Order: sequence, then structure tokens, then C-alpha cells
Amino acid sequence: MKNAHKHLFAFLILFYLLNIINTHFVTTELLNQHITVFPRNFLGEINAFLGNFAALTLIVMAGFLFIKRVNMRILYLIIVTLLLNIVVFGSAIFTKYYQTVFSLREMTLFKNPAVDLGLTIFVESVKDLIMNYRIVIFIPFIVMVIYAFIVRHYYKKDGLDFGEKGVMFKSNLLNGTILAGAVTVGLLTLSLFNISLKSKWPIFAERPLYGVQKAGLYNYYLGQACGFNFGDNVIMEVDIRTYKDYNKNESLYENIFGEKFSNILYKEDAEIDFTINPMMDKESLNGIFKNKNLVLIHLESFNHFLLNEDGPYLDDTYLSTFKKLLKESYVIENFYTNIGLGKSSDAEFAVLTGAHPLGDSTTYWNYNKTPYVFADLATLFNDRYSVAFHGDVRLFYNREKVYDKMYGFDNFHYFDPTEPYFEETQNGFWLFPDHVHTNLPNKVWLTENDLLEWLKIAYISTSENKGEKGFYYPILMNPHTPFLYNPTKEENLRFKKGDIDISEETRRYLNYETYMESFFNKFIEISYELKDTVYIFYGDHGSGIPEKDYYAIMGLSANSNNAAKLHFEYQQEMLKTIAFIYVPDDDAESLDIKPGLFKGVQKRVRSQVDIYRTIIELFDLQTNNYYFGVNLLSKEHTFAIDTKHFNIITDDYFIIGKKMIKDINYKDAYRVLSDDPKKDVVELYKYVLRFKNKLDHAIKENAYQYLKND
Repeated sequence: MKNAHKHLFAFLILFYLLNIINTHFVTTELLNQHITVFPRNFLGEINAFLGNFAALTLIVMAGFLFIKRVNMRILYLIIVTLLLNIVVFGSAIFTKYYQTVFSLREMTLFKNPAVDLGLTIFVESVKDLIMNYRIVIFIPFIVMVIYAFIVRHYYKKDGLDFGEKGVMFKSNLLNGTILAGAVTVGLLTLSLFNISLKSKWPIFAERPLYGVQKAGLYNYYLGQACGFNFGDNVIMEVDIRTYKDYNKNESLYENIFGEKFSNILYKEDAEIDFTINPMMDKESLNGIFKNKNLVLIHLESFNHFLLNEDGPYLDDTYLSTFKKLLKESYVIENFYTNIGLGKSSDAEFAVLTGAHPLGDSTTYWNYNKTPYVFADLATLFNDRYSVAFHGDVRLFYNREKVYDKMYGFDNFHYFDPTEPYFEETQNGFWLFPDHVHTNLPNKVWLTENDLLEWLKIAYISTSENKGEKGFYYPILMNPHTPFLYNPTKEENLRFKKGDIDISEETRRYLNYETYMESFFNKFIEISYELKDTVYIFYGDHGSGIPEKDYYAIMGLSANSNNAAKLHFEYQQEMLKTIAFIYVPDDDAESLDIKPGLFKGVQKRVRSQVDIYRTIIELFDLQTNNYYFGVNLLSKEHTFAIDTKHFNIITDDYFIIGKKMIKDINYKDAYRVLSDDPKKDVVELYKYVLRFKNKLDHAIKENAYQYLKND
């Protein structure tokens, strides 16, 4: 064989090897720090390799059937390699912001009209490409271009025409055989993955990650594009009777830990120091806030570690106003997010419905296809005016439709300076013309301080003018990844470049302190004008900062002895946010924060779905619908579910759910947090897995409306 032909075969082999190896920048923790992968095994790796090989073969053959000349075939493979490298790069960036892999089934994520945000993420991604050496993802393309010149050189050296028809794949019979074989292998590997998926991972969270690991990245996406069904759309009959075992809207129930509690929170069951809360003198705490207004405040991207003063950088002066507010509040300090791919919208969904999000899709956008029915808080607050506020356009996360139709809020005020005025508009740009400032010039996000002004105006209109109680729901937008749009001048920021060995994005996150302190000072000012009001704050999700940045901020140093422990700590802290209840004393004459009438600390694990039940019971809302969370104030133990990854947090364990699918050794799958665990970790995991599987199907089949007490 001539040297030119040898190099041509080598070029084709390189195409396969380089592009298959490149998938590991998405599917391995070694090359992708933003994900935690499923346990790997030999058969799974072989299946993924064969799947990727089959998918690449289909791509090669699809081009070669029409492209016959050597030079054009080489150009075709180079272009395909570039496109595949872009797919890998895009997937790696997606994992950075979502900590899981992308699914073609979930294109609704791109429906959000966020041009500015999308542009900044793109710019940050390009920076990441250069600064964090992600340019190596494009090595296959670079190598293929260089080797194309080598092939061309040998064609000329051997006296061959580089534009001649290819020496490979001339036989129609051979081509048909290869094509049929690639289709067969692709379908077989997808089928084997699907069988494994159904037996080992019955919930919807992280199925795409399981797919790209077990079936091969290219094969999985090609299968999705061709309509291969991985069980996502299978209709499952929901047996309502099986949900009764999980229902906590009962006068007496027993939880997974063998504890007995009730939907009435008695003093003896409450985690409250009554010596500092003398006004809580009733036998039952149900209905203690019945005659008060509720302001439910959604905090954006707040990680609990920002309050940790053990490290060398975040002392008692960091977020000092916020910390003063916490001292006058009842603080849930071991509080976790339940979000999935819907991120902020999933946090809203969990809080307003008490339901765990699916994890792999966006419920708000799914509402366009499935008109979900829930006994949500806005509906249950049928004795008062309910209004939500958000500082972005009405179509963001489909909120206008969801807040009107699914939740039943009386009004939803959004912010869109580009939208023309129309009669009965709910656009705050027209309704509150004196309070329409944006963080930076020409940016569309409303400042959080103006959002509080909208709240005050709505309160005055409802409470003072009409004498009605209200349910007010301001949803904060900042600090939003990648933590730009901070109006604070550089000289007024706490951390300057080089103060801490962290990424620029993380530094921007820490420096949002000044902006948030301004917000909390504004909140304190506003609280003097709102009477008879309970404030409940909760964080929607964490920041997702890199692991090394977290260690640097907290002054931690990972070594071979503590690396595993610190990695668990990091993962847990990225899920840990905060919630607290502030009930100010309206009679106080303090010039600073009003003293709180309800103080304390809840150290037990709680999460966003628990806020739903707590509000129902403390405000004495009437519902016979099932709910599954616990009261924030009770002594009951529970679990928190990170629905995006199916991590499980209890007072005893932090469990990485996807690593529990192994049958032999679980030591790397969980971390013990207490000296005396109340439940075996495997038994607990299997219970929560069944629980989440059932709740997933209840949402999929719109069955929450039927989960009711007789």
C-alpha cells in the first residue's frame, strides 16, 4: 500500500479515536470538575465506546455516500470534528452552570428571553476556553487539520491526485453492510443502556448523564434526535392509594425514622425556646400568624457558607446587616435547595406547591403542554390579595402564564421597559414609574431595592386603602450567575483582584455583598411601613463556585488524608442555602432593625418543600390535599432531596444517590454526619428513591390534584 493510502487510513482512525476520547471532557470527573458521575464499570465503558463508534460511523457514512473525492472527504471529517468539538465544549459549559449534562428533550431552557444573560455567559465561556485551558477540547480539530496537510503531502509525493475518488468505501455492498452494522450496534447499545436505566435509575433526575456515560455521548444525542424513547414519555397509571403512606396532612402519622407527629404543631413538638418567645403561649402553634400579612422573599444564589466566619476572609463584618436581621429571626440554618434544571423556577415551585421538581425538566414551561393543578399557596390564601413581583420580563420562565393560571395569583408584576403600554398592564415599568431603575445602564434587570418599593406600594393599596390582608411574593434576580451587573464601583468592593486566590467569577460573587447589604438596609426601612406582617426568606440555590475557590475562601487545604471528606463538604455546601422567619415588633421604636417577636435556630435538616407545609399550618390554611414536607419549626427529622442530582441530605448522612446504584461497596457514596444514625443508609436511600419515583409520576400524570384525604 502506498504511503498516501496508509496516512489516509491513519487519518480516519484518528478521527474516531480523538473524537471518542474527547467525550471524556463531559463524562468524567477527572476532566470535568462540575459533575459527579455514575459508578463506572467495564461493560458500561465498552457499551459507551461501541455506541460512540457506531454514531461516528453513521456520520462518516452519511457524508461519504455523497462525497466521493479524497480531499472533500477529508474536509468533511475536519468540519464534522470541529462541530463535534463544539458539541463537547457546549456540553462542558452546560455542566458548569447546571452541574449535569444537557438533554435534547429539554429545549425549553432556551425559551427564556434573556439575551443579555446569554451573551454574558457566552463571553464568560470564551474566557473559560482560554484561561482554564479548555482549548484542549479542540485538539482533535487541530490535529485533524495538521494531519490533513500530511496526507496531502504524501499524495503529492506518491504522484497521486488529491482530488481523485476515494480508495475506501467504493463497494456498495460493503457500504451497506457497514451502515447496517452501525445502525444495529447503535440501537443495541441504546437498548442495553435503556434496560440498565430502568432497573437502576427509576427517577427522572440525571437520566441524560446516565445516557452519555452508558450509551456514549454521540450515540445518546443521536438517539434522542432520532426519537429514541428512553422511558421519559411512558404513561404510567398512578395508584392514588400508594401515596397515602407518605401523606403528612394527618392528625397522626409515622415517618421513615419511626417518629410520630401530627399536622398540628404542639408546643412539646416544636423546636422553640419559649423562654425567649413568651408570646407563643398557645398549646398549638397552628394559626399563630393567621391574622397577619405574609411577605415571602425569594433570595437569589445565596450559599450558606457566606455566613461562616471560620475562614480567613469572611468575618463578622461581612454581610453584617443581614446577620443582625438573622439575630432577630427564627433561622433554619441547615436548609437545602430542592431545585432541578428549572433552577430558580423550581425553587418557587417547591415552595409554592410543596412538590419536589422532576429534576430533568422545567415545570413552568411544561405547563404549556400539561395544565397542572396543585393546591398551591396562592390558591389556599383565598382570604387575601396575592401578588408576585419579579424584576425581569413576563415571559421569563413562562411566569406570566404560570402565576395566573397554575398558581392563581391575583396579579404578577414584571419589568419590561421595551413593552408598550396597554390597558390593564401588569408591567411595573408603567405601574410604578418612580421605581424603575436598573442595576446598570441599558440592562433590563430591576434593582432589588425598587422591587421592595413595588412591595410597599402594593401593601399600602391593599392593607391601608382596602383594609385587606395580603400575600406578597417578591422574587430577587441578583446576584445571578455569572455574577455581573453589580453596580458597586470597584473601589468600594471588599475584595480586590489578588486578595484571594480565586476565579474572577467567584470574586464577583463575594463582592455582591455591598449590593445585598443595600437591599437588606432597604428592607429594614420598608419593614417600618408594613404592619402586622410576617416575613419568610428562603434561598433558591447556591452559587456553584469551583471547588478550589470554596477551599480558598474557607482556608481549607485538601490532601490525600482529607480530600474525600472535603469533597463531600463542598458538595453539601453548594446545596445549602438559608431560610428564616422574621416577625418584627410593630410597637418597637428602634431606629435600627425592629426587634423580632419570634426567634430561635432550627438545626435539623429542612428544605424548600417544607416551607409550603409550614405556611399552611402557621397561617391556618385549609386543605385536605396531601403534603409531604415537615414543619420548619418542629422536632421531626426528615430528608432533603437535591432533585437535579438526587443527592439526599439528612441529619445523619450526605448521600450521593447516583453512587448508591452499586451492589457491593457504598463507602464512596455517602458521608456520615452524626455519631448515632437513626436509619441504615441503604434502607434510607431505597425509601427515598421509591418516594421520589412516585412523586415524579404524580407530576408527570398531573395527579397531585387527586391526592386528597377522604
